[in-house]
Amino acid sequence: MTIAPLRGREENTMNPILEEFLEDWVYPTAFGGPSVKFRLRITEEKLLDPWERILDLQIKQIEKGLDSGNEDWKRERAYAGYAGEGIQASVRQMSTQLLSIDIADQENFIDLQRMRARQLWDECKHSKLHAEVLLGKGWIDDEMELMTEPLANTQPLNAYFGMSNMFPYLHPVARAAQNYCQEANAVMGIMAHMKMVDDPLVQHENQSQRDEEMMHFLEGKYQIEFYCTTSETQKIVEDGLDWLISQMWRAAR
Repeated sequence: MTIAPLRGREENTMNPILEEFLEDWVYPTAFGGPSVKFRLRITEEKLLDPWERILDLQIKQIEKGLDSGNEDWKRERAYAGYAGEGIQASVRQMSTQLLSIDIADQENFIDLQRMRARQLWDECKHSKLHAEVLLGKGWIDDEMELMTEPLANTQPLNAYFGMSNMFPYLHPVARAAQNYCQEANAVMGIMAHMKMVDDPLVQHENQSQRDEEMMHFLEGKYQIEFYCTTSETQKIVEDGLDWLISQMWRAAR
């Protein structure tokens, strides 16, 4: 079942990648949880504009890199990806989210726990993809070099890791806001790279992540639909989105 967008938007004014993502993954309501209407409302009210702004920014960055005549931008992206998804960063950020659920509440949030445990594994695997680009291009001789490389260990994404550090002090469903909001940006960025960059290593780096990032987005979608059934839990997700979006606007300036 597909629900049409809640507010009118001319098809020819929307980025086609965003339009494809909305039609295929956002508006369909296959999960059918009790809070589908809530999810669709916050999508329309809060996320469409920042999603499109961030996507446009990613496309401009790809175009700038392609026009540069060199591959420095591919190296920088691989280092940044390793920094954001390396084993150390992944274990730290996902373990805090697992710890946000008290022992007494485990049985009430078992789906959340299982999804996050799987995501911990996923995030750790990501770093290997970025390392393969660096190795394949000859920019490093061995992955161990990345242990002492600042570019491979510096993470400036407050909108992602800043909130991760807050999770032990927040309600367990707060993470759903982060997955639904931020992983959508990751998916669409991957879609843009796959459409625009024909480098086999870049294609490998992105294709291997595409389904994985989509799964993380769908985790957030599922959790919002099934767990955000009260005004309290809905407010927690909305507050989380407001903070994330404020950081996204800063990044898009």
